[in-house]
Amino acid sequence: MRLYINRKNGVAAVAEYDELAGSFTVLKGSKVSESVAHSEKFRGAKSIEKSRIGTVNNGTVIRDVVFKSSSTAANFVTGASTNGMTAWKDESGKTLKEILLGKE
Repeated sequence: MRLYINRKNGVAAVAEYDELAGSFTVLKGSKVSESVAHSEKFRGAKSIEKSRIGTVNNGTVIRDVVFKSSSTAANFVTGASTNGMTAWKDESGKTLKEILLGKE
């Protein structure tokens, strides 16, 4: 399933969600935030910076990157603590949470 995060700050990411594997692949060509939020509440900044080495060049993802959760993928893209269940949306604007709840 293809999902998107688009923000006014230039973030325009596309991911492929594999429901069976439970994995998220942020696709090559996605635009990620230029900055990474550093704060006491958000402890994932170093992890994001580390995962962007060799995968992001000038704010663009240069190769597909696989994550185990929607939130980790969303954090990578936005550079901040982000709820992946509500940030990732399909082409009609439905959140991942809404999509998954609709399948129950």
